[in-house]
Amino acid sequence: MTQKTQLILDMIDLVAEERIAELCVSEAAFSIRVRRKAGGESSASASSASPLAGAPPAEMPDTARAPAAHTVAAPMAGTFYRASRPGGEPLAREGSWAPAGSPLCVIEAMKMLTEVGAGQDGTISRVLCEDGQMVEQGQALFIIEPGEAAHVS
Repeated sequence: MTQKTQLILDMIDLVAEERIAELCVSEAAFSIRVRRKAGGESSASASSASPLAGAPPAEMPDTARAPAAHTVAAPMAGTFYRASRPGGEPLAREGSWAPAGSPLCVIEAMKMLTEVGAGQDGTISRVLCEDGQMVEQGQALFIIEPGEAAHVS
């Protein structure tokens, strides 16, 4: 089974388990969207980059414009760490607010540490990896539900 096939199967399982309406993962030459149908089953569609990769995306129907969960994927293979230093507090926790660009975790590869940031504002609904786990490039690390931060008065 290829890595992309495994990613698709994992995403379908995740959508089914977590009752996520839509889950998208995009890389330079590959993107996949798993969407829950009204009856509760999941469907997947994948596409490869085309010669018109720089062209704007086709208009989506109004029904698909609802905010969907955002998956933060590993930019490289390495060891996943929730904290920026050993014994430190996790950079992100389930249920916490993450502004776009804020660090969520660190991936160590070849003695180099790379921070992985949130791609959009939202609440972290799920952390998909354990501290110290080996991850592959493109593997889903976090699921972020879009929205606004809760304001405390």
